[in-house]
Amino acid sequence: MHYFFYGTLCDPDIRERVLGYRPSPRQLRPATLSGFRRKQARGQTYPVLIRAPGNRVDGMLFAARPGDGALLAAYEGSEYCARRLPVTAGGTAGTSAPRRAFVFLPANGPDGRALPAAHADWTLHRWQRRDKARFITAVAAE
Repeated sequence: MHYFFYGTLCDPDIRERVLGYRPSPRQLRPATLSGFRRKQARGQTYPVLIRAPGNRVDGMLFAARPGDGALLAAYEGSEYCARRLPVTAGGTAGTSAPRRAFVFLPANGPDGRALPAAHADWTLHRWQRRDKARFITAVAAE
C-alpha cells in the first residue's frame, strides 16, 4: 500500500512521531501529484490540496508497512479522507509510470463543507522554519 505525502509528513521528525519508526530510504521516493495545488488550511499551519488542473504538487511516495495506514489516518483526523489517486514517482522529472496511492484530501465535515484553504501556498521549508516547533508541542499535548 502506498501513500502520497505532501505536507507535514514530508518532515522526517513528524513521520517518525506518527509511525513510531524512521522509514528506510527504500520506503520513500520523490513523487508528484498532478491536477492539484497545495494551500495552507485557513486558520491552520498545515496544508490542504485543492483541485487545480494544469498544476502539480511535489511530495513523497511512501511504501507503508502493515498498520501504518491506521496510524496515518489517526494523525490526519476527521478533517481529511484518503482517496486513491495516480501519483508519479520520481518527482517533477516523472521517472516512472503513475501508480495509485492514498492521498489525504479535505473531507466534508458535518456541515457538508470541506476544510477551507487560505490564499497562501504552503511550503515545507517555511512551515519548518516558522511553525514546526509549535506544531510538535501541540501534537504532543493531544
